[in-house]
Amino acid sequence: MWGWTLVLAVLACIVMMLWPKWRVEQPIVSVFLHLAVAVPFVALASRFIVNDTSILHVALNGGEDLPLKYRFAATWAAREGPLLMWAAWMGLVAWWFGRPLASEGDQTHRLRLRLMHGFTLLLLLISMTLDPFAENPLGLKGTGLNELLQTDLMVIHPPLVFLAYSLCIALAATSLAILQYDDDTDIDKRMLHQTRPGLLIATLGIGLGGLWAYMVLDWGGYWAWDPVETGSFLPWLALVLMGHLRTRPGKTSTLMWTGLGLATGALALFATLVTRAGGVWAASVHTFVIGDTDGAPPTDVFGRMMILKNRAEGVEIVSYVLLILLLSGVFIRAAQGTTRRPFSNLFLIPIVGALIAVLFDYRTYEFAPSLFFVAMVFAPTAVDWPKHLQKDESLWSYKGFLSLPWLILVPAVAYLLTQDLLFVLLNTLMFVPLYAAPDARKAWGWGAAGTMMCLASAWSGLVDLYVAAIMLGFYILPWLVMGEEEMEQKPWLTHKFIMRTTLWAPVVLTSLYIILTLIILVSSIDAVQFNAHELYGAPFVMGMALALFAYTSRKQSPKQIVSVVLGTALASVVLAILVPSALGGDASEPISEFLSRGTIAWLVLPSVLVALVPVGAEVYNRVQTSGFGKIAPAAHLVHFGILLLLIGHVFTTVLVDRGDASHRITLVRGEMVEVDGYGYVFEEIVLESDDLEVGDGYVGAVISVYSGDEKIGEVEPGLIRFDGSANPPRSEVDTLVRYHGDIVFIFDGSQTTGLMQQVSTDGADSVQRMRVIIYDLPGSHLVWAGWALMMVGMAWLTVLDARKTPHPRSEEE
Repeated sequence: MWGWTLVLAVLACIVMMLWPKWRVEQPIVSVFLHLAVAVPFVALASRFIVNDTSILHVALNGGEDLPLKYRFAATWAAREGPLLMWAAWMGLVAWWFGRPLASEGDQTHRLRLRLMHGFTLLLLLISMTLDPFAENPLGLKGTGLNELLQTDLMVIHPPLVFLAYSLCIALAATSLAILQYDDDTDIDKRMLHQTRPGLLIATLGIGLGGLWAYMVLDWGGYWAWDPVETGSFLPWLALVLMGHLRTRPGKTSTLMWTGLGLATGALALFATLVTRAGGVWAASVHTFVIGDTDGAPPTDVFGRMMILKNRAEGVEIVSYVLLILLLSGVFIRAAQGTTRRPFSNLFLIPIVGALIAVLFDYRTYEFAPSLFFVAMVFAPTAVDWPKHLQKDESLWSYKGFLSLPWLILVPAVAYLLTQDLLFVLLNTLMFVPLYAAPDARKAWGWGAAGTMMCLASAWSGLVDLYVAAIMLGFYILPWLVMGEEEMEQKPWLTHKFIMRTTLWAPVVLTSLYIILTLIILVSSIDAVQFNAHELYGAPFVMGMALALFAYTSRKQSPKQIVSVVLGTALASVVLAILVPSALGGDASEPISEFLSRGTIAWLVLPSVLVALVPVGAEVYNRVQTSGFGKIAPAAHLVHFGILLLLIGHVFTTVLVDRGDASHRITLVRGEMVEVDGYGYVFEEIVLESDDLEVGDGYVGAVISVYSGDEKIGEVEPGLIRFDGSANPPRSEVDTLVRYHGDIVFIFDGSQTTGLMQQVSTDGADSVQRMRVIIYDLPGSHLVWAGWALMMVGMAWLTVLDARKTPHPRSEEE
């Protein structure tokens, strides 16, 4: 019955693709067309709200006993709902940015909107293959909404994440349109106008996800480098990098702006794959292990995704993969020179594939060979083969060096050594700009990117050490074979040099950190690499903090600035070596044979503390001198918030080993147990089965908390039972808020069965012992305060940008 809403939305997308200018020329009609795109999601949500079990999707994932807000949240509990929600958000974003951007040509404007509507059309076609409004003639009933999703934050978090991803897709569409027509006037204004709201929404969405984990999950933390968390972090980092491109020294090239825009869209798609390609990242608590496969699953990401080709979700997974490959191919083509021939029609390929799946069979891509996917990368180049300009013999270039076809050789060697197509693609993306540079020695950024990728691949275990060494040789070749350049000797201890270095720092360090994080994520398909993320990321955090210190201390003498920077870095290393356990907590917990958690903490903490006061002073001084109408104080408020968050992160995440048995405390009724300066007394067991908002039964433990002889609070960690669920009871975490941070209490779920049997047999008063997990988290308030300040600063930036960069009105209006 409700399937007509999908047909209506598809037709609306097609109309907007054919006549994209209606957003300007026919604004009223355009509003109705954009609203039509959201109708399927609204219809599905309405079915969940009224618990219409005649629809199979509702019967399997909804529930008449759920509160209204959780019925609404059940809309995105499976695959179908999020697709329709994403399509609705894309419709909103396309309408919001539907007018021409700054200095945007008519052709560019049309293509940008067509690409956005085309992606929306793809989402709708994919959802049609899943049939979200399928009838339920047999009266089937599922287990209902996952108990972990029956929380207030899950009503807000997923929609915000998909809205952020929609803004990332908008950036990719803008980049494609610019490259298609070489229309790059005011490119920075166009890109930043979409970046700033995207960064605000992404920060809010990721932060709420962390808050949900902190309040609901039974591990007492907000961030664990789970693959899904890390996946959402990547487009956030890309948006951060985009926001800093205009501050780097010199002119930022069109290739850099558009390449990063393409990367932002690709990383948003990749993050979606991490969440929705069930089983690829088996280590994630958000996905399911691959089943029904012959033998062991492949050990590489691409291979595992290809297993899903013939499944119901295969059209969605393969469509995202195709888009990522096409975006990569466009960048590879653009890196070799501008193109005038249209490549945008290539993005119809996944749409056609999804349409075939709708009309015939969802196993559209079942027999697609790997060569088909490789062809997607090189399709943009095949459309318009780059012209090779005459080589300048005074410059060093890969072209013609040793008469070798380097552009073919490097990917071929990567494939022969690893047979990992994703690793080959990443090498190709890094090497092509280095190859295409007239003087490879000046393309040091791409050389550094390739070097980082090889090192990260070896560190994370993605490839063997010898493979990384061989690939590394390709990226450092120009500096190995070139002669000594005659360079004018210039003093480096100057304000100019320091300012230039600090302005380059966010671009270079963030770029390299994105590569590091991506590589570790790719290698984490079977096990989360928490230690790798924290350890290898620590030098980047140190570098960014010291760069902020140097910039905000620019009125000091260069000698003083350099002395503090070098002294802080040296002190961090020395303290990490000599007194790694001095910071308390689980600092002495080893992460390798020679390193501990305290090592990581010392590498980060001194530099962040050194930068904190100067950055805070910078915010105050900027507001005093220029008021609230300038970009700078808002940007530095974001920096100040990040520094606060990092301090809290060190004490609440780095220095806390949530697998350490010392946090698991056995309490005896009426007796005080002292741990780390606090006394805990188990008072009673609480049982409830009536008046629960969700769940069928609750068991909790009342615990009094003492500091010395003074009672400072009472907490009640517990568990909620959901009858009929195959999952264990949901933890109800309780927190005692202290001035220094939170003390988190978690009811140990492993005792539930025995405890409940004892209660049912002998009564609640018979329970004399219980186990609770306790985490003392000093600095936890800094995490949330820093996050809040970041959002205030980002909202401030977004408002200022909206005022300074209004959409130009068309001549017809």
